[in-house]
Amino acid sequence: MYLITGPSGVYIIDPSVSPKKTEDFCSTIPDLKGLSEGKVDVRALFITHGHHDHIKHVSDWHHVYPNVTIYMSSKDQELLDSAYWNCSYMEGRDVIYRFSYSDIAGKDDQVIYKDPSCEVKVYETPGHSMGSVCYLVKMGVKEKLFTGDTVFNGSIGRTDMHGGTSKLILKSVLRIKGFDPELAIYPGHGPDSTIAEEIRVNPYFDL
Repeated sequence: MYLITGPSGVYIIDPSVSPKKTEDFCSTIPDLKGLSEGKVDVRALFITHGHHDHIKHVSDWHHVYPNVTIYMSSKDQELLDSAYWNCSYMEGRDVIYRFSYSDIAGKDDQVIYKDPSCEVKVYETPGHSMGSVCYLVKMGVKEKLFTGDTVFNGSIGRTDMHGGTSKLILKSVLRIKGFDPELAIYPGHGPDSTIAEEIRVNPYFDL
């Protein structure tokens, strides 16, 4: 999970950690005091795809912040409807998700969120799942790309689960390869990187 702070408030990408654990982890940041009690201005939740390890605490966040908008692609709706397809069964759980979200399917390369200090553009990058997306978050002149499980540092997401396809993920990787080389990327697992670094070390960027 990523928690982004800005002058206008807080933004969460892939709510996979509970509000209480998040606040405890961020206990040295005064502006986040009361995060788990609804006392912080959480502006939006962005979901990169519908696998359990990325959304397991979405309901907890929505309970604390009932008016916040959740952004997700409906192309992953079927993952929410099946414990097998959303992979919650891997944790010995049988979770069916029933939360409302703002559908970003078909909004490729469009700004889906904007406030005085933050702009978020979505890119549809199927392959790990059919509804996988990346979010380009811009604050001031700085941009960061949150790639979910599409691109990792030195690798890419697996394609052997429901909705996965190696053909589409390689197409998505090729698209990401064309972004600004200096652009920082933050994957759903593992350390951050840059486009230039991935071009240098990631074997899937050469396919």
